[in-house]
Amino acid sequence: MEKKITPRLITAILSAGMLSFLGILDETATTVTFPILIREFRITTDQVQWVNTLVLLVIATIVPISSQISLRFSTKRIFIAGMLFFLFGLIIDVFTPRFDLLLVGRAFQGIGTGIGLPLMYNIILARVPKDHLGFMMGIGTMITAAAVALGPVFGGIVTDLLNWRWIFIVSIFLAAIGICTGGWSITQINKLQRVRFKYKQWLAIAVSLVLLMLGFTNVANHHFLSYQVIGFLGLGIVCLILWLKLSWNAQAALISPRLFKNSSFSIQLLCYCFAKISTLALGFIFPIYVQTVNHGSVSLAGWIMLPGAIVDALMAALAGKLLDKKGARLPIMMGVIASLAGTVMMSFFGPHLSNFAIILLYALYYGGYGMCFSSLMTSGLTSLPASEHSQGNAIYNTLQQFSGAIGTALAGTLMAISQSNRQLELQQTTAIGACWTFYVLTILIIFNLILTLLFVSPNKIKH
Repeated sequence: MEKKITPRLITAILSAGMLSFLGILDETATTVTFPILIREFRITTDQVQWVNTLVLLVIATIVPISSQISLRFSTKRIFIAGMLFFLFGLIIDVFTPRFDLLLVGRAFQGIGTGIGLPLMYNIILARVPKDHLGFMMGIGTMITAAAVALGPVFGGIVTDLLNWRWIFIVSIFLAAIGICTGGWSITQINKLQRVRFKYKQWLAIAVSLVLLMLGFTNVANHHFLSYQVIGFLGLGIVCLILWLKLSWNAQAALISPRLFKNSSFSIQLLCYCFAKISTLALGFIFPIYVQTVNHGSVSLAGWIMLPGAIVDALMAALAGKLLDKKGARLPIMMGVIASLAGTVMMSFFGPHLSNFAIILLYALYYGGYGMCFSSLMTSGLTSLPASEHSQGNAIYNTLQQFSGAIGTALAGTLMAISQSNRQLELQQTTAIGACWTFYVLTILIIFNLILTLLFVSPNKIKH
């Protein structure tokens, strides 16, 4: 079949992109509502972070099996299933009277997003002619970038004018439109096979990620050597070892652990994860800081996040050109240094950051993130043989989501520990918790700088 761009194909791409767009939009939009959720549900900061941490964790557990799902079920059925899970979660979110039910709804949204996340790019790669492939991949990237940029502003305005539940009500209408257009336009993109699900490998990965996250987040309320912390962490490591045993010699592993023997790939993957942890942590901290410390409105917190997202998109585009011309080390180094400068100044001015300072420093950090993040992935994947790129991509996608969950949990945990000091006002403890987070992120980015110098090749990438 000759590949050509038709109105139906464009509609299919946009419909599939709607699922990932809404997933990211709701994630970034709800971040600015956290102070309101804390008051309304009478919960703590380490509890409210689960509104986003849970979604990212669920996506991370589903991504490893997404390739097998696409081989077993039709493209349209996968899309409809993803949308229905997402819609069901939205309906729960709109009507829930309790925080635990809100988390149930967010979990269903995570399932839907995890199922549908790869669809848009799979459709583009399978149906778009090669001479238009770069342009359409750029359109796909713009869809997700737009969600990151618009989410905080959308969440802030809707919450100020109506209330936080309207974030999910608007998403219901958009999802309903997506189901209608996708049901008409999406066609099969690959030949179906009766593959045997590698459920043992998948369960070992999924359970390991969940247990490790539970152990990590329990630090806020329990001693490190308590069974709630060390117990979950220990069980998570046991499941990780089980996954290594099941996958090491498997002919077609879901995710091959043998790729980690490549030091260049592994180190750049670690830097990639540190960058994601830092970015999600700051995305959690600043909306709370603006509202609690600086007494700004919800919509103001959203607008303050917007310049950083725009700078991120611009720097990501510039990084791609630099990478092609000069190699990966230059954009990665420039990005890491800019991000480090941002977190160092955040640490220095932490207790007294004005809203204008937050705009400038967040844009400085986020611009550096835009320079280095995609470059780390490109450089890491190209350090592998072409035959292992799909496996490497699966590892990056899984750990991207898990790292984002860790970043949100890290910020929420540090903030909650600080806010547990009842001798100080909430405004003071929030500023202190933010400073602790800035210190930790600065250390992570210093590690990134050292590792980049040692392990990222200065040579141009060979295509």
